[in-house]
Amino acid sequence: MLLPALLLAAALAACMRFVRNDVRSFARFKAAGDTGARQRSFLRWTRRAAVTFLGMPLLGLALLGRLDAILAFPPEFAPAMAAVPAMPSLSAGYAAGVLAAVAVGGIVGGLLAARRRPGRPKRLDIDAMVPRNRAEALRVALLGANAAVSEELFFRLYLPLLAALVGAAPWLAFLLSTLLFGAMHRYQGALGVVLTTLLGALFAFAALASGGLAVPILLHLLVNLNGLILRPAVKVLARRRAD
Repeated sequence: MLLPALLLAAALAACMRFVRNDVRSFARFKAAGDTGARQRSFLRWTRRAAVTFLGMPLLGLALLGRLDAILAFPPEFAPAMAAVPAMPSLSAGYAAGVLAAVAVGGIVGGLLAARRRPGRPKRLDIDAMVPRNRAEALRVALLGANAAVSEELFFRLYLPLLAALVGAAPWLAFLLSTLLFGAMHRYQGALGVVLTTLLGALFAFAALASGGLAVPILLHLLVNLNGLILRPAVKVLARRRAD
């Protein structure tokens, strides 16, 4: 139990450091107007997230001899998995259905955003991350894809497993990791923390219901691309048509 406890302490410390750096970095990013500086920020965030949320779990799971948990959820999660209805395994038809639903949501969200009055205050502090050109869009897509894979590995497998290994009930382990997932998005403001906590709960449910990471990774990826690329693009096109 000593090694899981040490790894859990290291993971929580890394999260706290990441949050502090994110808040400061995002404040500087919002003040930057040069696209070159913005693109470098996107790439820097991608590298930092990959090291923390991908590198740390891979190393920790290797030290524990539990790399197999990436492909099939460990038996420690069995009680929590039994408490949720089973989800159909990921298939081409299922993926296409999810993609269509998210696309429709992005289009509707973009059209509604286009109708918002320009002077109305913004409650979700992510507009600065919306890409302004094609080069930025590519880097944002990379950032979103990396977040989908690395954050699901970290928050839907690694942290809950460590918590379970030190004695926490599986449902409590997932609850704590979900709350931490929301807190990690403090740079988006209070509403961002609430919304990402709810999304984290959805991803955790999908992970437990499907018994793996494939479905939550797909959902996370689509949510990221919907919020940062599809919805803003629809909003811009709608306003251009209106003008």
